[in-house]
Amino acid sequence: MRRVTAEDELFLYNLYKLSRLEEFAIAQLTEMQFENLMRMQYAARKMSYEGNYPESKHDIVVVDGVDAGQIWVNRDDAQLRVIDISIAGAFQNQGIGAALMRDLIAQAREAALPLRCSVATNNPGSLRFHQRLGFRITSADEMYYQMEFA
Repeated sequence: MRRVTAEDELFLYNLYKLSRLEEFAIAQLTEMQFENLMRMQYAARKMSYEGNYPESKHDIVVVDGVDAGQIWVNRDDAQLRVIDISIAGAFQNQGIGAALMRDLIAQAREAALPLRCSVATNNPGSLRFHQRLGFRITSADEMYYQMEFA
C-alpha cells in the first residue's frame, strides 16, 4: 500500500464511478448526466470523509505494481473505522479485500479497540463480505448497516 496523493485523483474517481454503475443502471441517465452525478457525489463524499475524519489514513492498494483499489481508515481512541474500501473489478475475488480487513482486525485486537464500518443497505455483496469476516450488524437505517467486528 501507499499513501494517496493528488496524482491518484483520476484513479480514485474512476474506481468510485465503476462501483456505482450497477446501482444507476436502471436510472436511464444519459452518459453526461451519469458523469455529472458521479462527479458531484464523488466530490461530496470526499469532502465529507475529509471533514469527518481529518486524521484518517487513505491508501492506494497496489498489486504487482498496479493500482488495484483503495482503503480509507480512521483510528482514534474509541475505534478503528473503515471509512471506505474498494477493489477494482479485475482484482476482486482474489482475497485482497479480505486480507486488508484481516490486517485491520488484527490491529484492532492488538489495540483493544472495536473495528467498525458502514455498509450500504443496497449492497448485499458487501454485507455478505463483512459477515463472512465476522462483522455483525449493530444498527441500521434505510441507507446503511452499522457493523462491528464481533
